[in-house]
Amino acid sequence: MSLKALHSWFLMPLLLLAVACSKPAQPEFVRVKNLKVQEFTEEDINLTGSAVLFNPNSYSITVKEIDVFVKVNDQAVGKVNQVGEVKVPANSEFEIPLNVRFAPQEVFDNLLSGLISYIMKGEFEVHYKGFIRIKVSGLVFKVPLDHTARVKI
Repeated sequence: MSLKALHSWFLMPLLLLAVACSKPAQPEFVRVKNLKVQEFTEEDINLTGSAVLFNPNSYSITVKEIDVFVKVNDQAVGKVNQVGEVKVPANSEFEIPLNVRFAPQEVFDNLLSGLISYIMKGEFEVHYKGFIRIKVSGLVFKVPLDHTARVKI
């Protein structure tokens, strides 16, 4: 066996071991999409959308918990809270629902003035702030989510 072949024989397992033992990367928040008012009644406003994240790892990860507070026009209206595990494929974007229901009175003094304001402006501001806890190869990451958007009629 030549010295070059012997060198390759030892080097290849070390290289594979180094790649296999690389530290997992934290998933990344990409954007919020499909944010819309699903329902607007006297008793209930249903706001739907989803957070898009990216798993940069070459193996699947697990979403453990969603803990995100929601404000509409600077008024706290609710919380998106999910406890339970969801598997996410490797090297891919994935979506997490950000649905919240709240009473119009939490945002507007009365429904009529709120409805008029909403119709006149044609939109309102929604702010999501919190984190999504994700497990990657035994490590737990808290991916921060801090996003403000305007929702149109």
